[in-house]
Amino acid sequence: MKVLIVSADEFEDSELLVPYYRLLEEGIEFDLASIKSGPIIGRHGYHVLATLSMDQVDPSAYDILILPGGKAPVFLRKDAKLLALVRHFFENGKTVAAICHGSQVLISAGVLAGRRATCCREVAEELQRAGCTYSDDQVVIDDNLITSREPADLPAFMGEIMKKCRRSTGLDKKKLALIHIVKRELNLSDQEYRDILYQVTGVRSAKDLDEMAFQRLLRYFTRSKRYQINQYGLTFRQKYFIKHLLEDLSWDEDHFHNFLKKYYQKTAIDELTKAEASKVIESLKNIMKHASKGNQADIEKQP
Repeated sequence: MKVLIVSADEFEDSELLVPYYRLLEEGIEFDLASIKSGPIIGRHGYHVLATLSMDQVDPSAYDILILPGGKAPVFLRKDAKLLALVRHFFENGKTVAAICHGSQVLISAGVLAGRRATCCREVAEELQRAGCTYSDDQVVIDDNLITSREPADLPAFMGEIMKKCRRSTGLDKKKLALIHIVKRELNLSDQEYRDILYQVTGVRSAKDLDEMAFQRLLRYFTRSKRYQINQYGLTFRQKYFIKHLLEDLSWDEDHFHNFLKKYYQKTAIDELTKAEASKVIESLKNIMKHASKGNQADIEKQP
């Protein structure tokens, strides 16, 4: 886990220094970057050293971006490299945390349409013009986005950031892929997807799911008629599981087509009933088991 803080002269001192020293205290690796490297000075006279210029920042090296407020964002929002970095974080589902005027950078990057966020009240109207839903709360969490209003909100703001910093690796890639397959096949909008995720599991990003929450989400998909593939109850989970078994068996479409036609008088997965899909899964698992035993026997016969 590596964090990037980006600010410039005239930053709001507490909004930069609290994250800075909190990360140091926890031993979390981070860099402080600015338009150019060197000392930057806060509104109340505090000096900190920006060790990187925006030209030197490699976006792929960081997991979390923090944007403090003050007057610094007025200058930062004009920096094309920073705006490109912000877009990289959003496109890759990485965590972005902005407090007070820090949201101005997000507005200029064009990443807030359809999102929920907060900021200092002076920026609220501009936030809404960017297509964002404004909430006057001490901290607002919207998927990978964390926002707060002012220095008084720093405890809540840093609390959410530290949750991200301490979070375990979470689900494996196959399980994350399954969730996004369902999202794509159901043609869910980002907002519909986040609302369902939050309603069922209490989080707004699949990366934040633990195993128990993942299973709860799958049960929701399986039991809701909306997430059935056909009128006979076939579910996305069953369809995914069958496809996964076919990959493990190295069966092509023709092989599986012949299998379905011979034993179920069907020509495609989507025609199966829920009960038939369960039988197909068990059959494929048994075939795989026998294939593994046969391979092991051949190995043992070798001189």
